[in-house]
Amino acid sequence: MAATFPDGDRIPEHLHKRGQLIHAIHGTMKVETADAAWIVPPALALWMPPAFPHGMAMRGELAMRTIYIDPRDCRDLPKTPLLVEIGGLMRELILAALEEPLDYDESGRGGMIAKLILAELHRMQERKMHVPMPRDPRAARIARALLDHPDADGDLDTWAERAGASRRTLARLFRSETGFSFNEWRSRLRAIDGLARLSEGEPVGAAASAVGYASPSAFSAMVRRNFGEPPRRMVRR
Repeated sequence: MAATFPDGDRIPEHLHKRGQLIHAIHGTMKVETADAAWIVPPALALWMPPAFPHGMAMRGELAMRTIYIDPRDCRDLPKTPLLVEIGGLMRELILAALEEPLDYDESGRGGMIAKLILAELHRMQERKMHVPMPRDPRAARIARALLDHPDADGDLDTWAERAGASRRTLARLFRSETGFSFNEWRSRLRAIDGLARLSEGEPVGAAASAVGYASPSAFSAMVRRNFGEPPRRMVRR
């Protein structure tokens, strides 16, 4: 399926009976499940298993290219969402599949493309670049606000007041439900969002500013703390 969405468009939580490889050739998607959130630029894609509830938000005009997989062919594929790299072969296979009718000839070109796509899906390598989402409504409200505005200022006291919880309660919720302190969680989100912006071609200064850092060096240091590598090396790889 090929579809285009305007900047800021949202798709509320939904699910598909089929497995789904969610990819965009232009624009960035923010995809959220009950347990995690991913920021997906064109260099990456998100594998979504069958019947897995998720919602989406678009940044920039988004040109989505999605492959749907029959549940019978998903039995040996991952049972949880995975952020994966999209190599040149898979990108071309997706575009080639779009040239075929929905009811393609399984013994012809369409069938051969589908078999190659399935073979590539079995070779998917996860990129562990997600933020775990808290389930408590108070903490989840803050997490979603920061997903939309990663550059938002405010210490834990400020966000606790917005959440209608005490500082101690909010700190406990983030630690127990995400495995990160509030500051660690926000730092990880900013690193992931900034890297997505860099992969789209934004200058490092603009990417740093968009996620709340005053200088490229401060942003680079934060990415290195979170992922062990400088941002430009990660984007090149």
